Amino acid sequence: MPPAIDDVSFPLFGKGATARIDDRLPLRLLALCGCTLHSGWQGTDLSAPTWRIYCNLDEGAEAHLGRQRLPFAARQLYVIPAWLPWTAACCGRVRHLNAMLDLPSLPRERVRSACRSIVCVAGPEDPLTTSWLHLAADLAATATAGPALQARGLELTWAVLARYLHHLGPAAEALLPTTRDRALEHLCAWIDTHLGEPLPRARLAHEAGCSEAALARRFASSLGTSPATWIRQRRVARTSDLLRSTDLSLEEIAQRCGFADRSRLTRVFTELVGCPPARWRRNG
Repeated sequence: MPPAIDDVSFPLFGKGATARIDDRLPLRLLALCGCTLHSGWQGTDLSAPTWRIYCNLDEGAEAHLGRQRLPFAARQLYVIPAWLPWTAACCGRVRHLNAMLDLPSLPRERVRSACRSIVCVAGPEDPLTTSWLHLAADLAATATAGPALQARGLELTWAVLARYLHHLGPAAEALLPTTRDRALEHLCAWIDTHLGEPLPRARLAHEAGCSEAALARRFASSLGTSPATWIRQRRVARTSDLLRSTDLSLEEIAQRCGFADRSRLTRVFTELVGCPPARWRRNG
């Protein structure tokens, strides 16, 4: 295997220094897997609240962003931002590798503003692509990924994200928080474990140990959004994870994710993702 990728930093704009992105972006690696795409992928709407990394071993798959057509060339790494409206198409059978990521500190508003396309971050001869393909082969050879494989997966995921941020250039400044509010991070992690419960602003302020006005200012400063909007996006993200990874009914998912009922879940999910949750699950 090639040497470990160590370029996992990006410039702190205007400060003449670098910082590891894993020091500034909480990340959950939801899935790292492979499958074979076929003509059933044609016209599939794959908008999602999760980030994805794609690498195909064969030609034949492509993305459509409005009128733009983007072929997924074989043995190249692509980053697909969360919340991006796009549809997929496939001709023939295409061996496909993908990772699904949750980046909760990048709210929908900032992502939609800064990340407007699918980006190729590494070609066939790039060590990053080679490392990714070696990892995929090792994952395919084992029934259960142990800690060492999981660590490699995270390392390469961070390296891909770093490459993507370099590609964004100055737009990354608007996407990423410029300062780190660790107390707010702890609160956000707490919220993620209580999404199925009522989360009024008064409860959040009490948990954070500050006033409701101060809480709103901290969310606006660090995340660029309000507590209520961020929580709604987190509930949709959790919904998508449960739709993908479980057979739970929409009623059960609504209860677990803090929606009043299936109808409310469907309305909010469709508004943010672009298609109803039942269809999103079928598109898988």
